Amino acid sequence: MADLKIVGVTNCPAGIAHTYMVAEAIEQKAKSLGYEVHVETQGANGVENKLTDADIAAADYVILALGKGMSAEDKARFNGKQVIELPVSEALKKINVIFDNLHEEAHLYTASKVLLGDRKQTDGIMSHLMAGVSAALPFVIGGGLLMALGSLMVQFGAANVAPKAGQMASLAWVLNTVGGLGFTMMIPIMGAYIAYSIGDKPALAPAFLVTYLANTPDILGTQGGAGFLGAIVIGLSIGYFVKAFRKVRLGKTFQSTLGFLIIPFVTLLLFGLVTYYLLGPAMAWLMAALLGFLRSIPPEMKIAGGFLVGAMLAFDMGGPINKTAWFFGFSLLSSHVYTWYGIAGVVTVLPPMAAAIATWIKPGLFTKQERESSWPAMLVGMTVATEPAIPYALAAPVPMITANTLAGGIAGAISMGLGVERLAPGLGVFDPLIGLSRPAWAYYIALAVGLVLNVLFVIVFKSAWLKRQERKNGIISLDNQPQSTIVGNGTSVSATPTQSAQTAKTMSPEAAKK
Repeated sequence: MADLKIVGVTNCPAGIAHTYMVAEAIEQKAKSLGYEVHVETQGANGVENKLTDADIAAADYVILALGKGMSAEDKARFNGKQVIELPVSEALKKINVIFDNLHEEAHLYTASKVLLGDRKQTDGIMSHLMAGVSAALPFVIGGGLLMALGSLMVQFGAANVAPKAGQMASLAWVLNTVGGLGFTMMIPIMGAYIAYSIGDKPALAPAFLVTYLANTPDILGTQGGAGFLGAIVIGLSIGYFVKAFRKVRLGKTFQSTLGFLIIPFVTLLLFGLVTYYLLGPAMAWLMAALLGFLRSIPPEMKIAGGFLVGAMLAFDMGGPINKTAWFFGFSLLSSHVYTWYGIAGVVTVLPPMAAAIATWIKPGLFTKQERESSWPAMLVGMTVATEPAIPYALAAPVPMITANTLAGGIAGAISMGLGVERLAPGLGVFDPLIGLSRPAWAYYIALAVGLVLNVLFVIVFKSAWLKRQERKNGIISLDNQPQSTIVGNGTSVSATPTQSAQTAKTMSPEAAKK
């Protein structure tokens, strides 16, 4: 399989970590095998290294590692190619399997509504929900930063005055109001892009308008809006409705008007009426019941819930369990419930920071490559993403995941017990300094305790795991282990511990892992 040409596309919900880590892994693996490779990244910086028509035409295989899906329009460019598609969260783990079995993993893609053979689907409900989250993030981040800046100005004595006749509004009031618009729009944007992920462009406008309607109590005549529950239900409903509607064939005369005229009009008419009279009030009641339940939970149960959410966030580092917990906390921001997302601000930075610190304290437990990666893991982990901890977990899954999950749960419980709030996604450990996490003292207490425990657990659990691996694999240690050795003719002879250490084959923890 020499001289193969590989192209790929990677994306993930946040567009920060997995997108680029997987792209780099694909490039490194392909180059190590002597293949020509080009990988397009669809990350936070937009589309980079975009594949040209010539790149795609010349490619023998296409690798799509997707975390937020890909529209049918975008995927159509790979029509007729051998395509390997998998979730981006699994790509790092399966990179060797993919390249060792390119022909078996690939399926011929045709630009139709038929899924690729028996491939593992990446367009499930969670991927659509995360596409909505990805679109809503800039609204919340920008709005949250403006509100944090406005609040800081007020704390330092600036006026917070609304405009009146003949009087301009104060700057702090303007910042808080404009920032609040980001939170107002995050739910309609989320609903719109959930639908867009499923039904493509014709679903976008109807889903945005209907979700906005469901979250406008003044129009619905309800006490509150439908919140993120409404965005999920409306986004999925409109998305799948439009996906089915697009299969309609109206003949040459009217077919061209289906996408930009007929589908948006019919969808908005149908779902607008259903939402106004039925779905909107029902979802608003359900959202109010959920918020009432969360506010009425006894303190001890909230702490237990904090442990559960923290453990979920730390368990699979960007996988489905992590995303579920993160989505739950993030989605409550529009309802001004910040404590559950406060847990995410504390816990998500722990695994990469703990792994890095553990390599500095006990370097013998880690390979040379893991030690060299410690500073990038520390810097990226403390500011933007949990994913730098993934390579450490892949090398020793049992001790690392156990340490991360246990420490994450404890940190989550402490965060909830101290009432840590996070207004929006930000800069990790620097969130309190820019006003996105509060109170600052509570945040740093939860972070410090969680980090110390995580490092301790990593060292203790991985040390025990390595010793168990040594015994299991029959590796002889220098510390009074076996007292017999095999000589050249295969005969087993007795030896003292010192003699054994001199004549037997010994291996370090690094060699043991290899």
